[in-house]
Amino acid sequence: MILGITGPRPSKLNWGYDMDSPNWMALRRYFMHYFIEHNVTEVITGMALSVDTAAALAVLDLKDQGYDIMLHCAIPCQNQESRWLPESQRLYKSILDRADLVILVTDAPYSPWLMQTRNQYIVNTSDQMLAIWDGSRGGTANCVDYAQKVRKPITVVQPLFVLEADYGL
Repeated sequence: MILGITGPRPSKLNWGYDMDSPNWMALRRYFMHYFIEHNVTEVITGMALSVDTAAALAVLDLKDQGYDIMLHCAIPCQNQESRWLPESQRLYKSILDRADLVILVTDAPYSPWLMQTRNQYIVNTSDQMLAIWDGSRGGTANCVDYAQKVRKPITVVQPLFVLEADYGL
């Protein structure tokens, strides 16, 4: 199964930008459990900071453990990461270096509306969607709305549920 991922930025979750923090590690463990349990063979992530990055890291963790799973990175535009902190840019580039497939969805320079174009690519290319979402307005809501509009199966998981679950992988 090809699974698309969507979720909010760190500022909406109030989890910070340290992908090794307890909350982000809990999300990575949740993703690993979900991917195994649902026989996911490919994960499509938009490679934004936050949920997208955690999903990509979970795929790489599984690959390191010998699982046969592909990482498909859907980059919305040129220089998506250009305004990020240097450590976030390094992590982004290291993930892209290990990805199985990197697609530049548009060749345009950065513009916020291109994130929805990327989201539509993810929805259209996946078999199912997984949203980490609290119901608030924004890009994740737009992605969920689009998935529902095109009748793509989507599972919505509250961020708090992820933190309360224990997947000690």
